[in-house]
Amino acid sequence: MFKFISALLGASVLANIILGFLYLGQKTITAQAGEKNEEIHKQMVQLKNETKKSEKELNTFQQNKAYYEIEHSEEIKSFVDDTFRKLFNYDNKNYVERFDQVQDRLAASVMSKLKASGENGSTQIEFKNEVKAVSVYLSAVGNDRAKALVNMETQYAVGGSEFPRKNQMYEVTLAKDGSKWLVDKLELMGSFEPFEGS
Repeated sequence: MFKFISALLGASVLANIILGFLYLGQKTITAQAGEKNEEIHKQMVQLKNETKKSEKELNTFQQNKAYYEIEHSEEIKSFVDDTFRKLFNYDNKNYVERFDQVQDRLAASVMSKLKASGENGSTQIEFKNEVKAVSVYLSAVGNDRAKALVNMETQYAVGGSEFPRKNQMYEVTLAKDGSKWLVDKLELMGSFEPFEGS
């Protein structure tokens, strides 16, 4: 019987030792899993931060690309150039009709101000304004808005007598209206006669 109790006691001690090792092993595995979980969580936070940073850089790049495309757009420069030539090439015969040529290019507020600033009646005196050169410098304000600085050189004549050529500076605000551009604001910044010295 003593052998049986000794064997039972030995088996109990051995079982407790095995259970102790299993408990320590489980605790170690749990601790390692917790550390691994914490490390994975830190990596996820880091990846989220890197993703947000990359998205922000991508958005900035796309916006800068859109601005660059607007600022270097020959299509927009040509639109402004053509609009100015149609609007400011006139004589006493087509002075009023010229507005019809640019009606779809100008906002209603710009059109009404331009029409109000000039005479609408016909005169007996022969006059002519001829656009000699137009230079357009673009600056993007948004994905669908731009500003243009326009330097226009004109030659004005009354009764066949020509005045000296004059340069006029305009600030133009352009807004995209669907697939086309529209002159949203037109402001004369000043005019001057070119001076050439040698």
